[in-house]
Amino acid sequence: MDTNDDKLKSVKSFSKAQLFNTAIQLLLVALLISWCFRILSPFVNPVAWAAILAVALYPVHRRLTNKLNGRTAWASVIITVVLLCILIVPAVWLGLSSAAEVKSIIADYKAGLITIPPPRENVKGWPVIGNRAHEIWVQASQGIESLAQKYPQKFRSALAFTLGLLASTGKGLLFFTFSIIISGVFLSYADSASSFARSLFRRLIGSNSNIDVTQISAITIRNVVKGILGVAFIQSTLAAIGFVVAGIPAAGLWTLICLILAIIQVGILPVSICIIIYIWSTGTTLAATLLTIYLLLVGLSDNVLKPWLLGKGAPVPMLVVFLGSVGGFILSGFMGLFTGAVVLSLGYKLFYMWLTQPDA
Repeated sequence: MDTNDDKLKSVKSFSKAQLFNTAIQLLLVALLISWCFRILSPFVNPVAWAAILAVALYPVHRRLTNKLNGRTAWASVIITVVLLCILIVPAVWLGLSSAAEVKSIIADYKAGLITIPPPRENVKGWPVIGNRAHEIWVQASQGIESLAQKYPQKFRSALAFTLGLLASTGKGLLFFTFSIIISGVFLSYADSASSFARSLFRRLIGSNSNIDVTQISAITIRNVVKGILGVAFIQSTLAAIGFVVAGIPAAGLWTLICLILAIIQVGILPVSICIIIYIWSTGTTLAATLLTIYLLLVGLSDNVLKPWLLGKGAPVPMLVVFLGSVGGFILSGFMGLFTGAVVLSLGYKLFYMWLTQPDA
C-alpha cells in the first residue's frame, strides 16, 4: 500500500515539474517571438507590400523568365526597373507640375489676375445645398481672404489636411520605391518562396484540408490589384486626358486627387463635380457639355471594369472580394484592401466547406 502511495506521489510530483517546465518553455518561446516581431516591425509594411507586388507580378515574371531562357534574376531586375520607372516618372511629373501650378496660381492670385466669378442665380435651385453653395460662392468671389476670415477654423483645417495629404503622398512614394525593390528580390526566389508558403499553410491548417490557401490568396491579391488599383489608375488617367484637353488649371493636382480618391473607393465624383462647376461657369456651352458627358462616363466606368476584374477567375464570388477590400480598408487602411479581401475569401471558403460537407 505504501509503495503505491509513493508511486502516486512521484507521478504527481513529476507532472507538476513537467507542467512548470513546459510553462517556462512556452513563456520563453512567446518572449522570443515577441522580441523577433519588435525587431522586424519597422519592415513589416514594406515587406508585406513587396509580397503583394511579387504575388501580383509572378505571372509576368514567369513569362519573362521563359523568354530569357530561365534567367530568373534578369527577369526580376527588368521588372523592378520598369516598375520604378512607372512609379517614379509619373510621380515626378505630377509633383513638379502640381507644385508649379500651385505656385503659379498663388502668384497670379496675389497679382489680381485670378478672380472667382460670382455664381449664377440658378445655383440656388440646386437640391439640398443650393442656398448654402450660393452663399459660400458669393463670399469666395469677393476674395478668399473674406472667406477665410469668416470660417477661420474650417479654412485652417482644410489647409492642414491638404498639406498633410501632400506630405503623406511623398512618404508613400518612398515607401513604395522600397517595396518595389524588395519585391524584385522576392521574385528572384519565387519558387522557393511559393514552396515555403504552401508548407507553412499546410502546417497551420492541416495537410488534409481541401482548401488551397496559397492559391486563393494569390488569385485574390491579383484580382484586387487589377480591380481596385488598376481601375483607379485607368480612371485617373482618363480624367487627366479630359482635364488637359479642356484646359483645366492645375490638371496635375486634380489628377493626383482623383487617383487618391479612386484608390480609397470614394471615386472621382467629388473632383468631377468641382471641374464641371468650373467649366460651366467659365467655358463655352459646347466645351462644358462635352466635358460633363466625358467625366460622367469616366466616373461610371468602374461599374463595368471593377466587377469584371475583381471576379475574373476568382475562387469566391466577386461580392465577397469587394466587401473584403472595402471593409478591410475601413478597418486597417490601405493595406486592408488586400488583407481584407484575402481573409474574407478564406473565411467564405471555410464556411462554404462546412455548409456543404455531408453529415457524419
